[in-house]
Amino acid sequence: MVRLVLSAIRERLGETALLGVLAALVVAVGVAGPLYADAAARNVLAASAAAATPGEQSLTVTVEMTARNGIAAALAELRGSIAVVPAGPGVREIRGGYRRGAVTPREAGAPIEILLAARDDVCAHLALTGSCPAQPGEVALAATTARRLGLAAGDTFAFQVQPTAPPATLRVTGVYDVDGAGGGLTDPYWAGRRELTPVPLRVENPVFTVPDTLQTLGADTFQATLDHVADLTAMSPDDVDALARTLRSAEEPGRGIAVTGGLSRLLPQIIADRDKVAVPVVVGAVLLLGVAWWVLLLGAGHAAAERRTQAVLGALRGAPARHRAALTAGPGVLTVLVALPVGLVLGRLLAQLLAWATMSAPGPVPLSATALAVAGGLTLAVLVSVVFAQVRVHRGGVLDALRQVPARRGAAGGAAVVVVVVLAVAATWQLRNGDAEVLGLAETVLPAAAPVLVLVAAGLVAARSVRPLAGLLGRAALRVGRVGTALGALSAARRPGMDRLVALVVIVVALLGHAAYGWQALQAAEQEQARLALGAAEVVRVRAPSRAALLHLVREADPAGDWAMAVARQESSTGTTVAVDAARLARVAYWPSGAGVAADRVARQLRPPANPSVRITGATLLLDLTMPDTMHIDLPLTAVLDGPGGEPVTATAAVVPGSGRHTLRLDVPVCAGGGCRLAWLSFRLDPGGLVLHGIAQAAPDAVVADAAAMTDPARWRTTIGAAGVTLSPLPGGLSVDYEPVDPRYPDPEVRVQVADVPLPVPAVLAGEERLAHDRTVVRGELLSPLRRPVDVVAAAPALPGVGTQGLLVDLEYADRANDSTDNIADLQVWLAPDAPADAVDRLRATGLVFVSAETAAQRTEQRLAVGQGPGSRFRFGAALLAVLLVMVAVVLVGAVDGPRRGAELAALRTQGVPQRSVRRATRSGYLLIVAAAAAGGGLLGGAAADDSPASSVLPISVLVAAGLLLTATAYVVGTRLSRVTGLDLEDGR
Repeated sequence: MVRLVLSAIRERLGETALLGVLAALVVAVGVAGPLYADAAARNVLAASAAAATPGEQSLTVTVEMTARNGIAAALAELRGSIAVVPAGPGVREIRGGYRRGAVTPREAGAPIEILLAARDDVCAHLALTGSCPAQPGEVALAATTARRLGLAAGDTFAFQVQPTAPPATLRVTGVYDVDGAGGGLTDPYWAGRRELTPVPLRVENPVFTVPDTLQTLGADTFQATLDHVADLTAMSPDDVDALARTLRSAEEPGRGIAVTGGLSRLLPQIIADRDKVAVPVVVGAVLLLGVAWWVLLLGAGHAAAERRTQAVLGALRGAPARHRAALTAGPGVLTVLVALPVGLVLGRLLAQLLAWATMSAPGPVPLSATALAVAGGLTLAVLVSVVFAQVRVHRGGVLDALRQVPARRGAAGGAAVVVVVVLAVAATWQLRNGDAEVLGLAETVLPAAAPVLVLVAAGLVAARSVRPLAGLLGRAALRVGRVGTALGALSAARRPGMDRLVALVVIVVALLGHAAYGWQALQAAEQEQARLALGAAEVVRVRAPSRAALLHLVREADPAGDWAMAVARQESSTGTTVAVDAARLARVAYWPSGAGVAADRVARQLRPPANPSVRITGATLLLDLTMPDTMHIDLPLTAVLDGPGGEPVTATAAVVPGSGRHTLRLDVPVCAGGGCRLAWLSFRLDPGGLVLHGIAQAAPDAVVADAAAMTDPARWRTTIGAAGVTLSPLPGGLSVDYEPVDPRYPDPEVRVQVADVPLPVPAVLAGEERLAHDRTVVRGELLSPLRRPVDVVAAAPALPGVGTQGLLVDLEYADRANDSTDNIADLQVWLAPDAPADAVDRLRATGLVFVSAETAAQRTEQRLAVGQGPGSRFRFGAALLAVLLVMVAVVLVGAVDGPRRGAELAALRTQGVPQRSVRRATRSGYLLIVAAAAAGGGLLGGAAADDSPASSVLPISVLVAAGLLLTATAYVVGTRLSRVTGLDLEDGR
């Protein structure tokens, strides 16, 4: 029996090898789908990890707790109070706490408010000079804070948490560099905690110590922190799923417990992006698998047909039934079993090649249990298909087998066409009516499945019309005497397999066009979103001494304002705030076409006229003031200014009691150059009715604000949101009074702000247009954690850098209204598309520190690495591979049709049909059928595209190339058919 099967294989080795290759291709295609999906899931995770900020990778818990029982006990109690604690591979738990207090500099000056914090393993994330604090009372200072306080390693200072508590003595053991190797701005260790992260532009960065130090401060309470930071690079997709389920099951935090961080939002987004990848991967894999299976059945039928006569002759000669069965099915079954391991290897290689071609950072693609199960199932299905094809071909009588009459087609094909058409109509109807669940399909599945079903149905219906249309064409050609055309058309009408080939060509080319248009449209959409998210063609992240300095230095690099714009960007849970140099907005920023309002108009609305600033151009600031009689201690007064280059400038002096009206001198030598803008005057203690009569300067001498300016209520204001501060214009000046809301908790600072910014600050809102007409006043985060009122002067569906949720404001106005020199915003420089090639070098030359740069093209690639990008690429690649399989199908159809077709044409040739007509019939028959089917498929694919991209170069080029390849294949097949023995007879014979 085995020898009989092997001899049958040796006898028709070519057909057997072809069947083995096709079976291996089916298994390979089926295995490549799940392997690619696994690789795409890992790629989405890696891309999300690379793009995630520290705040997005963490979950933070903050609560005020008592320190009476010890810090360790308080932190243990905090952990126990959380119902669900995130845990698992890649999740790190960081415990800590902090308390605010005041430190008085060694030199004369107002006390400085500083945050004293403890955090697990903090020194490993600081660029520390000296030793790490190890004992209670030991601390590490930021270098800027150490210079301001006049401290070095080994020095001590007093730290007071509140006026009623005795100061605690702390000793400096180390000094850390904010710009050092710690990389606090991007280090996930800090969990996105603004108050703890060392930031270069913060006036006072945290002082770090050990937890037991917090207990020695004399305060009853402290802010306890419990952070969970996820290292996504160390997590698998299954780990992400498990952690997301854990976070979903978490209960609402108890009263007083603040839970923040973006991890609970990031993980579901990663899972959603993976799901988006899966849908087009399944569509592409099913397409490729269907085509491969169709070609396999064609090859199996061809191989069975070659043995049909042999098997019938064996039956007539009395061969046993088991021998005939072995001769019929044995070679195919053995070939398929041998093809299984080959298909596994090819499938893994195919998945790896597709991953390399479509993913930004693909790793190795290992075999998975799912892929092995799919391979086993496909092998069994292929075996059944091969046996079925063998049995189907061998149906019919002995005479039909000896005459090689093809087996008749059953009714199953027609029923399948009806089922596909009904499903396509139902899916399209439900999709258009917004009902994506009637068929049990998810929202992401139905939009992808409906066009495919429509194209498949259209291809099947078009194929059913091939035979009658070809018959009409053949009869019409006979009437006009075109014998060659008539022979080719009538042959297509008589061949039962021709409509299948047409259906395959139409469906595959249509799906290729749909995939190409979809990929092009996805690229255009992601490019639009990338430009909108970045705000400009290129965004450069920088560091500068302050936001005002950023403005000054960018204007210095680009005086004309043609290609660079200073920007400060702040993310929050309520949206994104982007502060821009409004005068350059229209020339530099990417302005979306659907904004509904012009960029230059928005720029004017963001910069309405405001009161003039108070500018100091001398080396000494002079304050004409009267000290109240009720003040019996020195009153520290600090002037805060923006320097000539926008850098913060401070000057402090003490108002002596009993001095009456006098002039207070504050040295500001840096202002003698380019001039300084006065931001505010700050009183550390209650000024108790102090009166400011005027502001002047010396060297050179000039009056900056006379009595009329001081008594103008529009020129001065208090800190936004400050309670209890009253500025009262008097005949001789401006009186400053303070009445705390709660006398037990007085505000440590009273300010007189220069009102040189319109309040509320004008803003453009990403939202409904009606909000601008209502002149709605909303609250937004203007470059600080505090929410400030803003005046919505315009609204647009989407804004550059803001997206669809947030605010666009003027940077200079937002900086002045911020009432703080601290900066938590991301400082950026936006570059126009025509920016010079050395733009970054010009920015560096001004003193800006380069951090990173990102272009819209890079952001587009990052966006295409997640979401629908990998899946769409796979579907496009699968459609291209399907075209190659269709080329094989065309060759197989020609091979199956060759002997019968050759015999028929040879008989016609002997009856006097001209050689030219015979050659035209053989060469043009397949060519015209395949070319027409390819053209029809391309038109169907383009018509079914959801969104036509701005440029259709790629889809049209791909469709033309596919059509030419298929047409060339059909021409080659027809040419070889014309050389069948018997067709080269001479004309006169």
